[in-house]
Amino acid sequence: MTTAFVAFAAIIASLRVTFGEELSPFQRLLIHFFTETGLLTVILELLPLALAGFWQDEVIIARFSAVYAIVTCSTYLVFYIRRRLRIRAPTPLPSLFVMMGYGVWIPLLAITGMGIYWQPSLAIIAAFCFWCLVSSVAIFISFLATFVQNEKSGA
Repeated sequence: MTTAFVAFAAIIASLRVTFGEELSPFQRLLIHFFTETGLLTVILELLPLALAGFWQDEVIIARFSAVYAIVTCSTYLVFYIRRRLRIRAPTPLPSLFVMMGYGVWIPLLAITGMGIYWQPSLAIIAAFCFWCLVSSVAIFISFLATFVQNEKSGA
């Protein structure tokens, strides 16, 4: 499902460029967001299957998956926010919602990985993947809004 957002965003952006219209830096930022987070999420979705070939213990698989998610999300979140600041991108409500959501998920994944309050489970990893899909939907709404705003302003 995540790759569907990437594909649709790429098609919309490609059509816009084909018709001779330039993408704004914010629109390019969102295209990068879809592509990068989409690929990271697909890897996370496939990681437990790959690890199951090495270990049968769900706790070990969930722990490794949680560590992967923490490292990639933390690293990407810093990278993404720096990129946003560099181009002085607007921060619409959906973008703020997504950034705050990842800010909540990172500690939850750390708690899961360490097994502090509950035993690591693939259910938490699946819930996080669901959040990744929800965040893509929220950002996709912002992405579509940029095209409508440009058309209304005559750009």
